[in-house]
Amino acid sequence: MSRDVCVIGAGVVGLASAVNILEHIPDVRVTIIADKFSPNTTADGAAGVWMLYNLGNTPEYLQRRWAETTFHHLETLLKTEESSIAGVTALPMFGISDDPMKEHWSKIVYGYKQVPTGEMVKLFPYAQRKFGTFHITLLCECRMYLPWLMRRFKERGGKLINERILEFQELTGRYDVIVNCTGVDARLLVADNSVQPIRGQLKRVTAPWIKHAVFDFTSQCYIIPCADNIVLGGTTQHGDWNKKPNEDDSEKILQNAHAIYPSLKNATIEHDWVGLRPGRPSVRLETEIRKVGGKEAKIVHNYGHGGSGITLHWGCAQDTTALVAELLGEKVNFRKQPPSKL
Repeated sequence: MSRDVCVIGAGVVGLASAVNILEHIPDVRVTIIADKFSPNTTADGAAGVWMLYNLGNTPEYLQRRWAETTFHHLETLLKTEESSIAGVTALPMFGISDDPMKEHWSKIVYGYKQVPTGEMVKLFPYAQRKFGTFHITLLCECRMYLPWLMRRFKERGGKLINERILEFQELTGRYDVIVNCTGVDARLLVADNSVQPIRGQLKRVTAPWIKHAVFDFTSQCYIIPCADNIVLGGTTQHGDWNKKPNEDDSEKILQNAHAIYPSLKNATIEHDWVGLRPGRPSVRLETEIRKVGGKEAKIVHNYGHGGSGITLHWGCAQDTTALVAELLGEKVNFRKQPPSKL
């Protein structure tokens, strides 16, 4: 007998959850309900670099587990012909800072090492940072990756509904399990006042001579080469709901980027973009059984990923799938599967 599951939200977390549920739980029908689909989600505008960022007090062991699962998923995809379609590639990256850095995810990426101060001065003389690191991470460009995942979802019979869900009562009685992947909108849907937007503004420019990513932990500036442009960022503005680009922020982004790579003064500016990251004291990934309109609603929450939705999405999707399976009286086995050939 088929069971019906709906996933609210079609960003990278929601879509990954829907795909995993559909692929790992037998006899299940999955519907994604969202008011925004690619290319209009927050993930579409982000650069997509794998790096833990803005996760509040989320326990480090969970961060590492979810992030490592996601890294291995992207790494597997990187080694296939599908990587060019899905927007997944390897990316050399420098971290620079006024303070020593010791990232707890350093053993997951390739070739992580400290860069001596003398070499830092030679590489980035105008940034004037004392400490540096270098590693190779993975880039997942969601403007390519989300459509790739969506094709995978539809190929397996997944359904879509374009609708904004304002309360769970709209869904009870229609679905056996509801999966809440609404990001910053969970503040309203779940009345979770701990959810706050973390406003991120960035700028895309054309500068094909930039080959390495840089993240400045002191200024929060980042420079990330993508397939056909460079992403310059950014801002980390807690509690700010403004989705329009700010001229002062734009100028500050350019100033910080020019201090790292002065050659970016010659870049051609394409456009500015603003996204609202779903900030929360910690990621919420858990089951809730609640009474809604006199009926029992089985809900799995998966939101509050801060600036790390892309970094955590596959690991969180697998845990979400396990919780959904448990509510349906099933167990799941996450054997390694080759990515779908689309």
